[in-house]
Amino acid sequence: MSDMLDLATTFRVSGLFYFLMSLTTWLVLRRQDSWSLRIWCLAGTMTGISAWLISLRGLVSDIWTYPVAQPLLLMSYLLFAQSLRMSMGRAWPWQVLLSVSLIYIGAMAYGFDHRLHWGMSVFVRCANSLALLVLTLIALDVARQERSRNAYFIVAGFCLFTLSMLVNAILSSLGQSSISALQLGWINHVMGVMSLLTLMLCYMGYLGLALERAQRENLQLQQKQWQANQWREQVHALTQLDRQRTLSVLANSLGHGIVQPLTASRLHVELAAQMAQSRTSQVNNTNVSGLLGQAIEGLQRSAHMVQRIRDFLRPLPSRPTLLTLQTLLQDAHGLLRQELMYRGIELSMRLPAWPVQVLAETLPMMQAVVQVLRNAMKAVEGQAQRKISVTLSVAAQEACIEVTDSGPGLPVHVLEQNHASVQPVVDWAGELGLYMTRGILAQSGGRLLLANLPDKGARIALYLPLAHVQPA
Repeated sequence: MSDMLDLATTFRVSGLFYFLMSLTTWLVLRRQDSWSLRIWCLAGTMTGISAWLISLRGLVSDIWTYPVAQPLLLMSYLLFAQSLRMSMGRAWPWQVLLSVSLIYIGAMAYGFDHRLHWGMSVFVRCANSLALLVLTLIALDVARQERSRNAYFIVAGFCLFTLSMLVNAILSSLGQSSISALQLGWINHVMGVMSLLTLMLCYMGYLGLALERAQRENLQLQQKQWQANQWREQVHALTQLDRQRTLSVLANSLGHGIVQPLTASRLHVELAAQMAQSRTSQVNNTNVSGLLGQAIEGLQRSAHMVQRIRDFLRPLPSRPTLLTLQTLLQDAHGLLRQELMYRGIELSMRLPAWPVQVLAETLPMMQAVVQVLRNAMKAVEGQAQRKISVTLSVAAQEACIEVTDSGPGLPVHVLEQNHASVQPVVDWAGELGLYMTRGILAQSGGRLLLANLPDKGARIALYLPLAHVQPA
């Protein structure tokens, strides 16, 4: 009687520890909430229920200790294995686990009347041994993949329990052990002790492995953040260099845009001065005032152009603002107007009447649009028809700036990199203008799409999420 009490107590303590360790594991790792963790804790809870029911054998109905407790135990082993496979991203189909469980439940229900026969003991312990062997092999696979000592603790725990279950199955086949008598033989005492040892090894190993994974993920996150900061700094440096290069290319046309109003203003001032100093004709104050007004207007245009160039070159911190795309496109057109005229390129713009607004940085977005337009200008050089069309539209909570040209179309090597995330998108001359454009759009949650038109020409589309402004 004392032997039975001692063994029953061992099973109850084991079941209680499975409950407590499952709860502890959940509380410690709940911030890493995943289905793998949930399944592991559920399997531990089912093992605890099964061990507790087995400890009540002879005290409660045999229905609870045979057709209920034994299937719960086998299902817990399968769930432990499923949890480990889920952590590796190779989960079994749930239909397979359900089918195996139902077959085993049916076998236990069918053999309930023969529960005291040695054959039932052999069947149950062989099934448990097979499930534990599969579980041990999966744990070994996890240990090899993770290369972690904690994972090998899980392997050691399940390996010991598997060996004890195999020995128990062999003794059952020899008639020296039975699932119907807790007090029979020393092997049941060994099973109780092995269950506790398995519990400690597996749960400590699982907690250590989970903490290792969390630390590794934090390191990877820090590495990604560092790489993102480095990439952002490089993009800003490339953006600044590209602005300077763009202005060097546009120097002649921009210089003309500044010098022409200044020259006209100088002529107006000289003419006004001559009229004011003339003694042979009566001075007309209205004419002098008009000439001086035209001179002031020319100076203002030149000053505005100089300020625009300064803004284009000034490196500003990242501050997304509410940006109206119609204004952005018109300013980009103003920067390129003289060059378009010199090259004989016709640029048409179709803009909606209502303001289309996005949250983005003004200067980088200006650079992105200018870069796309300059690529289109380069594409139409030497063509009989030199036409570029810019269309601004809105669809599906996105603003789309579509630039099409009458050039030969995008080369194959450019289209092949259209959706590449690790390779830069180069333009016609093999430069990285489109790559920087895509990076600028990505900072504002946008995207860049490249395609060729059915007949002739290229299509570059810049997509940006619309800004949702609450009405005042």
